[in-house]
Amino acid sequence: MLRNNIQTYNAPKIDDLSVEPKHEVTVLLEFIDCTIPGFCPYYQAVKDSDKENRISDFLVYYFNICLREEPYSGFSPFCFGKNPTQPNSYKETDIGVVILTKDIKPVTIIEFEAKRFSETSKYKEYVSGVRGGIERLKRGEHAVHLSICGMFGYVQSRTSIEWIDKVNSWIGELSKSNIDPDIDWTNLNEKLNPINSFPKVEKLESINDRKIVQNPIQLYHYFIDLN
Repeated sequence: MLRNNIQTYNAPKIDDLSVEPKHEVTVLLEFIDCTIPGFCPYYQAVKDSDKENRISDFLVYYFNICLREEPYSGFSPFCFGKNPTQPNSYKETDIGVVILTKDIKPVTIIEFEAKRFSETSKYKEYVSGVRGGIERLKRGEHAVHLSICGMFGYVQSRTSIEWIDKVNSWIGELSKSNIDPDIDWTNLNEKLNPINSFPKVEKLESINDRKIVQNPIQLYHYFIDLN
């Protein structure tokens, strides 16, 4: 199991040249992969609301609990938090992760947007619109200082595969119909590509162009089946 493969993490020193770029983010994503399958039964046991912000509260709380339990106790100085502030934007992502240390200011090393998928949600906002998750990241309204971020999709009806197909169809439509010169959806890598499957969770990847900072952002998508 993934959980058994994770190792004790010691934060590298700032001047340690042996550490690969984005080392902390790689370790953090491995932690998420290991623990996220357990969120579904946890949520079903404690849920008191189907609202998006409440689910994100539960997810943040769940990850922080996991960081303090075996086999992760002492694993890392990561801390998940809701709505991290942006240095140069009044808009805030749903979830961010910082490294707990007094040596540097609290700056997120990765950020996540979260959206519900149900018959009653504004599900197209996963991709685009004023509150569109991917669009905000593409426009640099979130995480302009980062090159790797993520998305959590809370699946509350139908199946994850159905919603993934819909997301890719919406991106395909935007690649043909978009006339906004400040954003581009035509790159084939904009669509979600599957990279792993866990119990109740589908993990995918996309590489999304950002004109404002002239470099793409790599997104990891976790579709979580909460039915």
